[in-house]
Amino acid sequence: MGHRFLSVALWLAALVPSQVLAADLARFFATVHTLRGQFTQTVRDHRGQVVSRGQGQLWLKRPGRFRWDYSAPYREQIVGHGQSVWLYDPGLAQATRYSVSAALGRTPALLLAGDGHLKTFFSVQTLASQGGLRWIKLKPRGRGQGFRWIRIGYHGARIRRIVVEDAMNQTTDIHLHGLHWNMRLPASTFRFRPPPHTAIVYQ
Repeated sequence: MGHRFLSVALWLAALVPSQVLAADLARFFATVHTLRGQFTQTVRDHRGQVVSRGQGQLWLKRPGRFRWDYSAPYREQIVGHGQSVWLYDPGLAQATRYSVSAALGRTPALLLAGDGHLKTFFSVQTLASQGGLRWIKLKPRGRGQGFRWIRIGYHGARIRRIVVEDAMNQTTDIHLHGLHWNMRLPASTFRFRPPPHTAIVYQ
């Protein structure tokens, strides 16, 4: 659940409407159409103790396409394209397909597959600069979203960190690095075909 939630949390950051953000971050959303890079992820419990670490590669293409490949602590792939999101676990030989409508209640980021008018669903707060980054904070307006808030940290017009606190007071901190912007990404990047002998689950 944690990997799936955080992969789409990054997609949330890619589509937050620019009119609610500071001017330099607004330029990012206005000018960045594709993104490729790496990420590291640290999950901490309510006491601040590290419970897991992960890393991998990511790809984004606005609107509506993303891919998030975990290489550690174990392999997992999440691919979003149009109206569906695939979660593939090669260790279990299982792929789960979520429609956007089915996933809306489970993960807020999939709201972004629509028109991105998130002010209907989130309150947006500008925070003080910290760690060399400027920050905004998104909080869901309703209950049942599975998380308390998402913070997005950026430098200039570039997103660098995403921090999420879930309903159990567990935080996940994602650092983005090695990023390349507005490069051509082939359509096959966001196309998922379950390998042979994979169990398919529909949600």
